[in-house]
Parts: sequence; structure tokens; C-alpha cells
Amino acid sequence: AHQTGIGRSAVRLVPTDADGRMDAQALQQALRDDMAHGSRPVMVVATAGTTGAGMIDPLRACAQAAHEAGAWFHVDAAWGGALICSDRLRACLDGIEAADSVTIDAHKWFATTMGCGMFLTRHEHVLADTFRVETGYMHSNNPGLDPYVTSVQWSRRFLGLRLFLSLAAAGWDGYASHVEHAIALAEHLRARLAADGWRIVNESPLAVVCAEPPDGYPPARLIVREVVASGHAWISTTVFGGRDVVRMCITNGRTTVNDVNVLVDTLQGNGRRPQHAGRDRQMHHQA
Repeated sequence: AHQTGIGRSAVRLVPTDADGRMDAQALQQALRDDMAHGSRPVMVVATAGTTGAGMIDPLRACAQAAHEAGAWFHVDAAWGGALICSDRLRACLDGIEAADSVTIDAHKWFATTMGCGMFLTRHEHVLADTFRVETGYMHSNNPGLDPYVTSVQWSRRFLGLRLFLSLAAAGWDGYASHVEHAIALAEHLRARLAADGWRIVNESPLAVVCAEPPDGYPPARLIVREVVASGHAWISTTVFGGRDVVRMCITNGRTTVNDVNVLVDTLQGNGRRPQHAGRDRQMHHQA
């Protein structure tokens, strides 16, 4: 909204439930309230795989609310959209087929190089109606043949070739194995952390694990800083339920069970270290 000039004040944030998913009833009420006050809802955006915790909004219920209000329904499936590759996991995206448009970043879980994204829509004419410009120096202006007329960017690299070549090499079954492998490793990570007293806070079907350290451990941010500094793994923090938690995401197809075990051992080693150790080392570096 900010980028297109509509303005941030035109955006309504919808509350989430205790699991971090959009509250469909709150969405319906927000739409009714806006229309009752003379505002016209234009678009409802749901998420299939939140960045922080990998949560998937109730897509079917969100789609119904959007369409009843006459609004466009968009699904941000930037990395969670890769679940469509797996016959076993595709049901997690139930309702995505009701979307008017979907975005998926191929450079995330589809494992292409940076800058390869997809925009999918069932309303093909909308793209051409929005971006098409006819000029005398561009002789071909066919939306079915010339991608430049369906995008704000004219001169650009053939980014889609990266995804095409990956699909040609790995195939749909290869991508299914890639996604299922990551999720299996995430399940192994959850089991190991839970056995060591960590509390898993996100119930996500994706390969992202958010966990709170056991009692007596340093704060999540300090643990993450020490793990990253060790060079053994790259993890981060996020806020879930109003608290800082450790966020661990697996998307690289070359990650192994041993890599996950090294991460857990590193977490445990830094967790058992006295809390002042990290501060002492930082003071030593600054001296």
C-alpha cells in the first residue's frame, strides 16, 4: 500500500489467534465495520507461511470473507507455497485455489538463485490492463507473447529461466523430495529440542521451528548471537506470543541430520554457559 501510493493508513491489520494465524471471524467483522462506515475493502491478504513462525492462515475462510465483501483475495505464499509440490503436504494449503492471486518466491524453497519470484493469477487480463502501454517504438504488444506488458519492469533478465531449469532437472517429484526432506529434518529438530527441555511454541507444518530455552538458560537473543558467532549454524530470533524465541528454518536441500545435531549441540553448549560469559567476551573484544 505504501509503495503504490494508497498509503499505510488504508491498511487494516487483522488480529491473529493464539497460534499466530489470522482470525477469520475478526476478519469478517473488520470487513463489516469498514463497509458500515462507508469504506470499501479492496483486497484481503492472507499468508501461507509467515516469515517468523511458518504459520498458515485459514485460507478457505479468508477467501470466503473476502469474496463476500467483493474484495480481491491474495495469498502471500512466498516460501510456504512450495508445499504444492508434495502430494502428502499439499492439503496444508487448502483454500489457496480460491485465491485471485498468489505470490511464491522461487529463490526460497524452490531453491533457485536470488531474485526469482512468481505471481500467479486466475485473472490474466488484469495484468495487461494494469501495466500495458502502447508505444511506437515497441512493435509487439501482445500480452500472450510479451511479458513486458504484464509487469511494471520492462527491461529485465530472463529470471524465469532459473526456475524452468530447476524444474527440468529435478522434476516435480524432485521438488517434493526436497520439501519433504526439510520438513523431516525440522521434525527431528523439534524432537531433539523437546527432549532437552526446550518448549516448541509454533505448530507449523513447514520446516521452521521456534523454541523457548529451558529455565536457567540465557535469553534467546544471547543464545542466537553466540551460535551465529560460532559459525556452526545461522539462526535468528523472532517474537512469538509477545516473547523472544529462537527461530530455526531449514530450506537448503543439502542439510543433513548431522547438521541438525550439530545445531542442537551448539544450542545446548551455549545454553549451559554462564549468562555473563557472552558479555565478558564482548567486553574483551571492545577492550
